[in-house]
Amino acid sequence: RDAHPPSCGGMNLARGRELGIERAVDDGHDWADKPARAFHDGKDAHDDDDDGTADERAATHGFTSSSTHPDLAPVVSSSSSSSAAAAAAAAAARLHAFSAPLGRIARLDVANWMSQLVSRIADAPLHRLRLPGTHDSGAYNLSRTRMGDLPAWLRAVNAATRGIVTAPLTPFIAGWGEAQSTDAFGQLARGARYLDLRVVREANRGYYAVHGMAGDSFENLLAQVASFLDAHPGEIVVCDINHLHRFDCDEHHLRFLDLIERTLGAHLVPPALRRASTDGEGTVTVRDCLVANRRCVCLYGGFDYSPNVARAVAEAGCWERSRRDIRSPWPRAGSRRQLAERMRALEDAEGERGHGLWEGFFVLQGVVTPDAKRIAKAVVLPDWGRPRTLRDLALRVTPMVCRMVTGGSLRAMCIVMVDHIDVADVEGWLLGAYGEGG
Repeated sequence: RDAHPPSCGGMNLARGRELGIERAVDDGHDWADKPARAFHDGKDAHDDDDDGTADERAATHGFTSSSTHPDLAPVVSSSSSSSAAAAAAAAAARLHAFSAPLGRIARLDVANWMSQLVSRIADAPLHRLRLPGTHDSGAYNLSRTRMGDLPAWLRAVNAATRGIVTAPLTPFIAGWGEAQSTDAFGQLARGARYLDLRVVREANRGYYAVHGMAGDSFENLLAQVASFLDAHPGEIVVCDINHLHRFDCDEHHLRFLDLIERTLGAHLVPPALRRASTDGEGTVTVRDCLVANRRCVCLYGGFDYSPNVARAVAEAGCWERSRRDIRSPWPRAGSRRQLAERMRALEDAEGERGHGLWEGFFVLQGVVTPDAKRIAKAVVLPDWGRPRTLRDLALRVTPMVCRMVTGGSLRAMCIVMVDHIDVADVEGWLLGAYGEGG
């Protein structure tokens, strides 16, 4: 049971054993308990080596590292010593970052907001933080020719005619599919700490972001996340991989999990750290992540796993995406009025369910879903100021959601995700929750 078949795509079993994931129980949905000491005695808790990976990634993707906030400077690993004394000193230096008291904060650098607020949020479980998020985070710069999760018959027509027949249609599909105006690195730099990621497998091409039309390769998208984490050592990111299209067998999952591990592995918060967290109930705090220098929670999939895939999810360093891990109810709103009413109702219902007492994330989706009638009007009727793309719609919806958060209409101590985060008042969201004296 503990070994993968030869088709597993090169999963790193040794890494799973290193983290204490030795056996599966109940079809792979529960893993052996691991005490905190066992994790923190491992290489991952002490690994302060700086081999230039951050600079190499930044150069590869055209990114530059931003300066470290003074409060988080001790968190940056700068020693290559592997001695116990150096490891202890590094851990003590990370903890020192939490000791600086903060007064009232008037302005935030949204690219480094977690490091700027670390004295206030250090012992907060991640699922109880106000985390700005982006909806369909990979839906930027969508292709005008390559279809993603559209109906099979339409993809067949597009492929058979090499896009000639579908050419008048695809720009509209892309325009109503592009939920973000900037890539993953840019979204994180604008303050997002939750990424809603949807993936399609293209035969003989690999894995791509998708929202109607296909987008960026997941290899590049995940490399952008890694580059951001390398350049911002006080920030933590939640990657929620929740729609997996055309994953037809275990092999397709295993190869994709191998891509995640190769790209983000050094940053992933493994299930072992979650079990060993200071809260002790399956959650993990900001302090846990910073001290262990593991700052990316990756939730994966969430249904119909074989035991083989469930085992591989944990060995790759990901968390299963079950209802106990995350709830992200779709508001099914066709207008701003409907969205406001349903976001308040969903938040109230979640409060009655006891959010904050359980260990999972909760996502408020601050998005209006355009229906066929709205899109048809945009195509055939005169402009008259009506939205003609998803960005046009977001220019109305996203600021409204921001006003609900900053004005107190929503408590929003959870993930709040929006379309086109570049028009969101992320600084206002955060100051509303954490800006007063601590």
